[in-house]
Amino acid sequence: MSIVDVKKGYISQAIYLVRNAQDKRVRYQQEQAEEIFGACFSAQSQQTNLPDDFDPNAPRLIFQGGHKQLVLSQVSSQLTLGFDSANKKISEQLDIIVRNVLDVQTRVRRFRSQEALQENALVLTLSFPTACSKEDLSRFLFDKFLKIQPSAQVASTSIKVGYLLQGNMFLNIEFDVYEKRQGEISAQQAFYDVSAFKVVEVGVSIKVDINNKPQTNQPGYQNEGVEQIIAVMSSYLDKDLYDIMEFEQ
Repeated sequence: MSIVDVKKGYISQAIYLVRNAQDKRVRYQQEQAEEIFGACFSAQSQQTNLPDDFDPNAPRLIFQGGHKQLVLSQVSSQLTLGFDSANKKISEQLDIIVRNVLDVQTRVRRFRSQEALQENALVLTLSFPTACSKEDLSRFLFDKFLKIQPSAQVASTSIKVGYLLQGNMFLNIEFDVYEKRQGEISAQQAFYDVSAFKVVEVGVSIKVDINNKPQTNQPGYQNEGVEQIIAVMSSYLDKDLYDIMEFEQ
């Protein structure tokens, strides 16, 4: 029997990233950004007021609504979706993610010129809760992927592998052990000892990152959107991922 019950798995986070040629004036385009992206969120955007010569990757405009966030920097647009638990099947969550990603892609194409758009990336983090301890899960990953004898008791394990796929796309996959804690936070308290919070969930975390960065090096490259990445991700989550981990479906 597998150490992980796949039926309890869920997507805990989804990130969609579109890179673009540097635009130092993005922070002055707040009105245009709100006109294009505002309908996706329940609040106005926040202006970070960072200097134009500061790190171009740093956020300039931020939209936040519920478990959804959009960050616009000088060099990228990044949508982040968060999910608390396994209230829906992974396939149903993926449908929600795809709808949001395609909607934001359409809006990014209104906000940025086609010539400015560069690579796309879709990153999903899957959580598989178990009743096992962190030590047992670390040893499970160690025995699964590392063909060496441990020199002492295995305390933690993290595995990351990158592949170059057909169609010139990168697939990066990372396996780790996670621990979710819960505790009360007070606005008057500046620092917290997170280790003192109650552990409410332990499990195996799998991060899948698919991007088309290799395509940007090809002559005449034009950004064609995220549809190809979505297709590869959907296929990978449907079968390949479970075959690697030998999870029972």
